[in-house]
Amino acid sequence: MIDFLFGVLRQTWEILEEASVFLLFGFLLAGTLGILVPGRLLTRLVGTGKITSVLWGSVVGAPIPLCSCGVLPTALGLHKQGATPGATVAFLVATPETGVDSISLTYALTDPVMTVFRPIAGVATAIAAGLATNLFGAPRVTEPPLEVAKTPAAGDERCRHACDSAEHDHAHRHDHYDHHVQQANSLPDRGAGRTIFDTTRRIIRYGFVELLDDVSWWLALGIVLSAVVVFAIPAQLFEGMWGGGIASMVLMLVLSIPLYTCASCSTPMAAALALKGLSSGAVLVFLLAGPATNIGSLVVLLKVLGRYAVAAYLVAVAIMTLAAGFALNAIYHAWGLDPRLTFGTAAGFVPDLVKEAGAVLLTGLVVLSMFRTHVPNEWIWLRDRAAQLTGIAVTARGLGFAAAAGAAVLWLGSGLFTVGPGEVGMRLRFGRILASDLEPGLHFRLPWPFEKHQLIAQNLARRLEFGLPRELSREEATRAQIRSRPAFGSFTLPQQAASGVWFQKETAPGDSFLLTGDANLIDLRSTAQYRIKDTLAFAYNLAEPEALVRSTVLATLRSAIATRPIDAVYTTARAEIERETREAAQSMLDRYQAGIEVIAVSLLYDHPPEEVHNAFRDVASALEDKLRTINLANVFAVEKINQAKGEAAAMTEGALAFKEQRIAGAQAGADAFALRLEAYNRAPALTKFRLQLETLEDVLPGMRKFVRPGAGDVKDMDIWLLQPIGPSQSK
Repeated sequence: MIDFLFGVLRQTWEILEEASVFLLFGFLLAGTLGILVPGRLLTRLVGTGKITSVLWGSVVGAPIPLCSCGVLPTALGLHKQGATPGATVAFLVATPETGVDSISLTYALTDPVMTVFRPIAGVATAIAAGLATNLFGAPRVTEPPLEVAKTPAAGDERCRHACDSAEHDHAHRHDHYDHHVQQANSLPDRGAGRTIFDTTRRIIRYGFVELLDDVSWWLALGIVLSAVVVFAIPAQLFEGMWGGGIASMVLMLVLSIPLYTCASCSTPMAAALALKGLSSGAVLVFLLAGPATNIGSLVVLLKVLGRYAVAAYLVAVAIMTLAAGFALNAIYHAWGLDPRLTFGTAAGFVPDLVKEAGAVLLTGLVVLSMFRTHVPNEWIWLRDRAAQLTGIAVTARGLGFAAAAGAAVLWLGSGLFTVGPGEVGMRLRFGRILASDLEPGLHFRLPWPFEKHQLIAQNLARRLEFGLPRELSREEATRAQIRSRPAFGSFTLPQQAASGVWFQKETAPGDSFLLTGDANLIDLRSTAQYRIKDTLAFAYNLAEPEALVRSTVLATLRSAIATRPIDAVYTTARAEIERETREAAQSMLDRYQAGIEVIAVSLLYDHPPEEVHNAFRDVASALEDKLRTINLANVFAVEKINQAKGEAAAMTEGALAFKEQRIAGAQAGADAFALRLEAYNRAPALTKFRLQLETLEDVLPGMRKFVRPGAGDVKDMDIWLLQPIGPSQSK
């Protein structure tokens, strides 16, 4: 709970810093308009014509610095003095929405698009509501209008009576009606015959005292509620249908119509909702419908103008606010704007010292105004209504006792703290360590200022980056996005189809350039992971643990790079460099008793610097060509040598085979001749006969031959004379 309160306080101070300068300027400009602009001119312009009176009521009422609670009696006073119902409604809608104080606050907390579109949409809504009231709302018959009084006293009683009778039904009333009517009727007389110093004094008094008194409570409520919204509401709440589209705008319209929301109060809340993901159109609906409508003003208008006029007024406000929301969503979509990136960036050019001084000054003025004024009647009405429902009367003494009891409970409850999984808790009393190894769970200590606790995530791996571009802040990212966006009205190139490949070269910081052993610079980007090993040493032996680990790892990395040539760093020595850097860094941290364990060091990117990158690539390409040529020559030489060796071996083996073949053939021929000789010797007659036949075939080839053996040769042999195979031939 204490953390929540401190978080809300920090967000409140940040909102004050962003908005204070512009809000102070808005109050100053409102004071200038309130003193120097004639007030009776408005009364003369809004009394004639159903259309012209509405236009004048919207345009002239827009810059007048009246709050949402002060504009109702002023508008009723104008109606009693002769203004048409439509002009009364137009003045009632336009004045609180487009005051200079709310517009300056809009510029401080949103962006220029919302700042320009809000008053335009406010005036358009006022004109539409006024015209609808004059054209479609049958006004209720009332007493004849009074003449314009020369003094604020004339005509006050009847308007006050009308206001009081209506507000009595809601248990609240507008006490400062006379004050605003006097402003509207007697402003020209104020500056007559006055010196510049007196005029300046009255401008400052009107802007920073009278006008601030009207909105101080509501302004403080709006800033505090905005801080609660920013700190407490998760970013994913408005994802899906509730973040954009018709559903979110209708929701904002339904919530803002019955509630009383001051323009200065609703602007910080709307900006906080936009930063949480609510669409710009829904934010605009809330800004337009909130100050323009509430239960109190609707009841008063019902009694003064009638139900038809109020119905026409509500329908016109609903239609125009929704249309404005859709139009603003279309503009943001067409221009590629995201409210989460553009809102709150207007104060980026204001120096921090000026913003802090403005926040202190605005806080002092608001606190003094709250001491001067009473609690708003709407808050008192809510208190009385709660008392009626619950039966518990809320008094100042009761609130004091409740606040004291709540403060005591919160003070005692601040001693409860939780040690989460993976964390180690430490309990200290006036700096002395009472326990240094609290396990996960719920623990108690004496509340501040006696004791405090410290939580250390022991098992969490932390990451350090060297040479990598840092992440841009929200303001820097917004400025970069705006600079890269085409100006309004410029020619936009048609979108091309994506190629599927995206390359972006980013400038590396100075700690990425290291010197290698051969005196070359290298652009080396790396990361280191570490975790806590000894919580007590980590908490009390080190003033800046991350800075120590960063400097240690960077020193050891430089030492490892400085002992190796650039080619080795690019290729073979990466794993060795990572291991050596981790071991050397761990050794140094152990000597420092830092209680830190270096888990790993990783080299992510190693290239030459940008200035010599192209030349280095040319040299590398030439070396690659040289190596490729040498490798090709070596391959060709090996191929030819092996081919020659293979051919020589083949010839040798072929000769040996031929030798063996001839020897084997000769041996076989000799063996065959010996066998034939043996066969010849066993049958010489048969051999002689066969030789005769072979000789006859050689001598007479291709002829038919008849062999007739002798009588002694055929005694044991039969000879069959058959038709020879083949064509018959004769000689």
